[in-house]
Amino acid sequence: MSGKSSVTAHLQEGFRGTHVFQSSIKTPNIQRGKSMKSFVSIATYNESHNIEGLIRGIFALGVQDLNIVIIDDNSPDGTAKIVENLQVEFPRLHLITRNGKSGYGGAHVRGFKYALEHDAEIIISMDADFSHDPAKIPELVRELRNGYDMVVGSRRVENGKVVGWNSWRKFCSKGAMVLSKALLGIKTKDLTSGYRAYHSEVLNRINLDGILSDGYSFLEEMVYWVETAGFEVKEVPITFLDRQLGKSKLSKLEIVKFFVNIFKLKYSTMRFLDKKKIATSHMLLY
Repeated sequence: MSGKSSVTAHLQEGFRGTHVFQSSIKTPNIQRGKSMKSFVSIATYNESHNIEGLIRGIFALGVQDLNIVIIDDNSPDGTAKIVENLQVEFPRLHLITRNGKSGYGGAHVRGFKYALEHDAEIIISMDADFSHDPAKIPELVRELRNGYDMVVGSRRVENGKVVGWNSWRKFCSKGAMVLSKALLGIKTKDLTSGYRAYHSEVLNRINLDGILSDGYSFLEEMVYWVETAGFEVKEVPITFLDRQLGKSKLSKLEIVKFFVNIFKLKYSTMRFLDKKKIATSHMLLY
């Protein structure tokens, strides 16, 4: 046994002893009904040029029992006001406003909790800038109904691609993939994709309050915990189109944090293995 399999086996064995997991690591018997209440979580900051078109596009899909929750970090461009006005037309549109710009990851954690509080069975995260095609939502939902626990809109599988990135963005993305796989043993090919769908069982199992990152490295961290818990991940190809309107929120600092977080996750795992303590058990609730 080596690499990821060795680390995961030790972690899972420890988790069993502390009732972090139930009798089996995987939870294959999640009930999947024909109609599953869904929430799309969208974090926004200065997305006034995009948000109305995106909301209309998602609801136009006609997905049954689908809701949208916008988590806005007090955008000075009036994004929240646009959403408020649209709530009259769309009763399944929800709005959470935060006091300031508090991070991409933190926004989605807040959106996930809100969705769970409102009995969501499927929680989808996506970006507000049309880099994620809303038309893919029915496919994400369908794969969850087929029995997968998390579905990732992937640029790194066959027929997946990126349009509009410069060489620097490509280099950083590739570097994050390689390092995460080498140090953490993550199997998911596109761990930095923000377009993904979770079954509620996954988010109920992970301690969202224990997530280390409030920025974009939240994405890799969620994949790490989902895989560590033994859930099944499916990747479906998407075309990622770089934003056409507005300004990118992915700063150089966020890129640095992304790489730092890989080492933080690695350290927490190694601390458990070295000291025989359940250093990561706080992340999995049963």
